Amino acid sequence: MSPPRQSRLLRILAAGLCAASALICTSCAFAQAASNDVWHRATLTGDWGGLRTRLKQDGITFNAHYASESAGIFVGPLRHTARYTQQLDLETLFDLDKLAGIHDALVQFTLTYRSGRSLSNDVLHNQFSVQELYGAGQNFRLAELNFQQDLDDHKIHYEIGWSPVGDDFARLPDFCKFQNGVICGHANAMTTNSGAHNFPTAQWGAHVKLHVTPAFYVATGVYLDNPDAGNANEGFNLSFKHTGEFVPVELGWHTGGDAMPGDYKIGAYYNSANTPDVYDDIDGMPAGLTGAPFIERNGRWGGYGIASQTVYSNPDTLRHLRLGIMGGMGDRATARYSWFWLAGGVWQGTFPGRSQDFVSFVIAYAHTNPRLTRFQRERDSVLPGAVGIQTYEGIVEVDYGAQVTPWLKLRPNLQYVIHPGGTGKIPDTLVAGLYAQVTF
Repeated sequence: MSPPRQSRLLRILAAGLCAASALICTSCAFAQAASNDVWHRATLTGDWGGLRTRLKQDGITFNAHYASESAGIFVGPLRHTARYTQQLDLETLFDLDKLAGIHDALVQFTLTYRSGRSLSNDVLHNQFSVQELYGAGQNFRLAELNFQQDLDDHKIHYEIGWSPVGDDFARLPDFCKFQNGVICGHANAMTTNSGAHNFPTAQWGAHVKLHVTPAFYVATGVYLDNPDAGNANEGFNLSFKHTGEFVPVELGWHTGGDAMPGDYKIGAYYNSANTPDVYDDIDGMPAGLTGAPFIERNGRWGGYGIASQTVYSNPDTLRHLRLGIMGGMGDRATARYSWFWLAGGVWQGTFPGRSQDFVSFVIAYAHTNPRLTRFQRERDSVLPGAVGIQTYEGIVEVDYGAQVTPWLKLRPNLQYVIHPGGTGKIPDTLVAGLYAQVTF
């Protein structure tokens, strides 16, 4: 790489950190005048002269974060460049027990604003974004507006309103400590197959979770399938218009208590919306050969399994190692990915005195539906070069999470993208990234 290109790449990669640092330093200049403990308090803006605590005691809690993700390509034949994207989220929780005497109930209201550019969209053209903050609408949007309540001494929990399905089903929470969009609690391959949405894209619906015993639960829900909910221009489209209903079911088991906790889940979903087949045309013939539109199938389904277990824990140093694995399959007729899996873990407490730092690692693989691959091969035989022939895509990522202050996190990472785009035409690529988050 020539020195001018190196310099330009480093400047672009540093833009994310510089922007976050400028915001932090500006805020700190004001905060320092009010408090000498700015580096040790939980949030950058502090307690607002006691107002924040008083509001929380009265039943109103404010949470806000600024996050950025930078990603660049340092080596390989692809263009040496980088991209930066960012998100601001503003959440307000209304404790209805304190505000209105409604026991164990709250209202959640969250706004988000996303902007920036995507390295995957602009350069790499892979299927799972190397910046998970990009997508789901680079816009200002309503992310959550719902009512939640616990009943029968917290044995029953229900929620109704405007919510992302991925907040409550098929979640692997430790796997949000990655920058690649292949998973953030909820696997992207499942989202693509099912039509359900992840934060910050929401849909109208309701779900209920019943704890049969303290360790076992069963959960289900019904959500309206609104294909426009993820549209970049539909951040405040709260219409009840929909093409079908999305119904998930999940069984879960929590074991090990506080010492060595483990979580095991199995689940399935059905989406009643008409969905295009990936191979057959409207006459039941190979669409790749005829060029006719795909036939619409009556609904789609899928299933998944999750296991997450703490395998080492030292209560004196707070160090622990938690491993997780997730796998799933999609409807043969309609799914883009016939099956997928991912595995990894988080080592919390990296060095003495760094109990809040962590190292996280993940390996993920998504296998393209063979019927879709067959369609692409046949279409390519009729119109050479018209479509890419996809088979699989894989991801390997390693992060170091540094808790610089209680309100500032930095997470440099390396991602190795295998078979980008699933076609084999794009070389495997090493991506360097940096995630930064400020809690206001």
